[in-house]
Amino acid sequence: MRRVSCFFLILALLLGLGAVASAEEPDWAAAYTAILEKKAEEVRAGGEDLMTSYSNGYLVYDIDKDGVPELLVKTGTCEADYMGSIYTFSGGEARCVCDDLYLGHSSLYSDPGENGLILMNGHMGYAWAERLSLTDGSIQAETLYEDDLNERLQKDPDAEYVYPGEVVPGAAYIDLARLELRLPISHYAELEELRAGRYPGAVACGDYPNGDPAFFETLIRENGEVVAVTADGYTANPGRIGFQELLKQNVAANWMDADLQIVSSQLADLNGDGQPECILDLEQGEGREPMRFYLAEQDGTVYAYLQNYASTNLTVDRNGNLLNDYSYYTQLNRLIFDREDAMLLTLPMDAFAP
Repeated sequence: MRRVSCFFLILALLLGLGAVASAEEPDWAAAYTAILEKKAEEVRAGGEDLMTSYSNGYLVYDIDKDGVPELLVKTGTCEADYMGSIYTFSGGEARCVCDDLYLGHSSLYSDPGENGLILMNGHMGYAWAERLSLTDGSIQAETLYEDDLNERLQKDPDAEYVYPGEVVPGAAYIDLARLELRLPISHYAELEELRAGRYPGAVACGDYPNGDPAFFETLIRENGEVVAVTADGYTANPGRIGFQELLKQNVAANWMDADLQIVSSQLADLNGDGQPECILDLEQGEGREPMRFYLAEQDGTVYAYLQNYASTNLTVDRNGNLLNDYSYYTQLNRLIFDREDAMLLTLPMDAFAP
């Protein structure tokens, strides 16, 4: 009887140790989500539409490279009052390590291999970049460089700002996500792989939805139902709707003054799952701002991801990345999507793979 009691005592101790270990397991995702929900409530209270605004946003990025990302939240109403707060996760909870970071006229970049996140500020020809590092539980700022574009323009009319990637090897622009979007948290590991240039697979157009190569063509012609949501924050979120209704004036965006017309389409595997998505370029008429829809079938439902201000010249590389050639610049993006959530991720230009 004594041996049995000892056995159960040892078992209880082991289970108790397991429970303690489980309770102490880091859960930064839940902690950061709670912070974002609180921030979103504050912004909604101010009357702003979170679904169609990048005025407020966030990113998750491992500043000190300890394997657990930090959270940066941007709030404000204009370039003059944008501010940022930075949170880190340790000891089972999220803690604010900076709540007075000025983010007006700024952009953020990765800092590979270093304890740092790069903040670039640029306004009226003058710019500077700082490395924000997390040391001993506080944020430290170090000036990396200063740039006087006005002075250089006197000698070279084509001069442009110096960007962090030209000074710090591998530094790449990091997109802010809308406060209500959870993709950067729920798909954190995937996004980190993509930013590192590791893609799930090459473009493949053999496994069509329902095995039908004309699946999307039929859906468009027969006014099939889609769930339409914004991919860039500058369009509307019509929700469940017939495709032809989605083309009507002011449905996909509230700035439209005419119905949309499809001008081109192409099939490409944008997420490496072996099934193609349909990319539609649209316009309201010659000379008007173009738009782009991405149609993706997922578990029997077709989602339409809407993009405003689309380039008129798109190339899809072999990894499903999107090379957008605009009038004044070229940008490489990747569409990240999971049912009602979608965002366009900016990638370094050297990630383009013809």
